[in-house]
Amino acid sequence: MTMEEIVDQVSFMLGLPANNNVENLDISRAVLIAFRELKRYIKTPVEMTVPFATRIKLSDVGIHTVKVLNVQAAYPRIGLTMSSIDSGNVFQVAAAVNTYSAIGNTTSINIDPIMTEMAMAQVRNTLSTDFQWDYDSSNDVVYCTHRDPRPAAVTIRYVPDYQDVSEIKNTTWQDYLVRLTEAYMKRALGRSRSKYKITGSNVELDGDVLLQEADADLTKIREELEGKKNKLLGNMLN
Repeated sequence: MTMEEIVDQVSFMLGLPANNNVENLDISRAVLIAFRELKRYIKTPVEMTVPFATRIKLSDVGIHTVKVLNVQAAYPRIGLTMSSIDSGNVFQVAAAVNTYSAIGNTTSINIDPIMTEMAMAQVRNTLSTDFQWDYDSSNDVVYCTHRDPRPAAVTIRYVPDYQDVSEIKNTTWQDYLVRLTEAYMKRALGRSRSKYKITGSNVELDGDVLLQEADADLTKIREELEGKKNKLLGNMLN
């Protein structure tokens, strides 16, 4: 949802188009206040694939976050991998195949050196790490290292730090944003309408009622969001 769509929905829900918002209050400011509060609860991780580099400036690739959860090669290699050192041992294996047996001086395949070289290659691949990464939150940078051949791209899993309301695509979070905006707008209208008391008039402003509704709505929404945040954090840790 865009800013304009949220403003239009909240103004309709509060009946403001009927009286043209006589208080002259800016609903978009209520949206920004609600957006700033809601961001503290949004912990749903997202993923983005970017070109591989040993130093990735996150903001340069369109990633805004304060927490990186994981970085991995976008197209990881499957199975036993061999480094340049391991591949050089192929010649040793070939030499072992062509050795002569000490008994009878007849040509035979010496299996032991082959198995030894294969076992050593497996140990080297088990002990070594193809891909390593580190997140520098102070400089908004992810550092990556990878054994040759390097991948063309990496996939970064992170908790987004949204910069605009239109970036929120999850309908559940959009609904919470609208509800928070409505509650904050009720509070603003309530304070505006409760400033003055009209004595001896048949007309009575609903400022006090709006303030009560705003406080009740905010309390309920925050309780729901706290429960949702704890559940999301539990899922991320498991």
